[in-house]
Amino acid sequence: MRIMFAKKKLGIIIQARMGSTRLPGKILMKIDEKYRVLDLLIERLKLSKLVNKIIIATTPDEKNSVIVDVAKTHNILCFIGSEENVLERYYEAAKTFNLDIIVRITSDCPFVDPEILDDMIEFYKKNKYDYIMNLDTVSNFPAGFDIEIFSFNTLKRVFHLSKTNYEKEHVTILIQHYPNYFSIFFYNDNHLKVFKDLRLTIDYEEDLIMIREIYKILKEKGKPINFTLQDVIEIIEENPALMNINKHLI
Repeated sequence: MRIMFAKKKLGIIIQARMGSTRLPGKILMKIDEKYRVLDLLIERLKLSKLVNKIIIATTPDEKNSVIVDVAKTHNILCFIGSEENVLERYYEAAKTFNLDIIVRITSDCPFVDPEILDDMIEFYKKNKYDYIMNLDTVSNFPAGFDIEIFSFNTLKRVFHLSKTNYEKEHVTILIQHYPNYFSIFFYNDNHLKVFKDLRLTIDYEEDLIMIREIYKILKEKGKPINFTLQDVIEIIEENPALMNINKHLI
């Protein structure tokens, strides 16, 4: 008997650790006097109307203990797993908390839009894809609004099929490389205005500066938490020079 979606446990798993080759400790760097990158991301994800659980999946490295503290502060769940095998970390976290459906979010994207998230969840539950995602080569969504949704059964298949370190490090890369094995849908919004070089993920210092500048304007507009991608796009339209901060980065 097929379990109805309403009875299924749907959780967000945020992969998070303090180590970063390009910008170490970036997820706990300040966006403003109140919020760090990870704080803002969590507060925004809590706006989702369809998510049952939010889980931070980190590692036992001592420097990541502060991430455990962040989870406690925000009253969300935390899982400690493999440092290098992120796929295993995801799989074990999903299994530990009995998730039927997993939303994958990375911790360096504090502007992820909960409205887009809920729209994608609704789409997922009405269709029968193994995997949906909203960032590919033709997506209208800018970098930094990445969302992936898949079932635990799909994650289990990936976990057992993945053999290389690359596949184990990047969680869903096997799905994307073997579309004949999985039913995949690339979610898009054709009504979004496209900005080719718009980067709202944090890999470099310039990215963080960009996020801070936009967030300052969002607060001035009275939207410190409940802003949308469209709000961000309007700020870019009003202040196109902002894109010069990090558009040279890849």
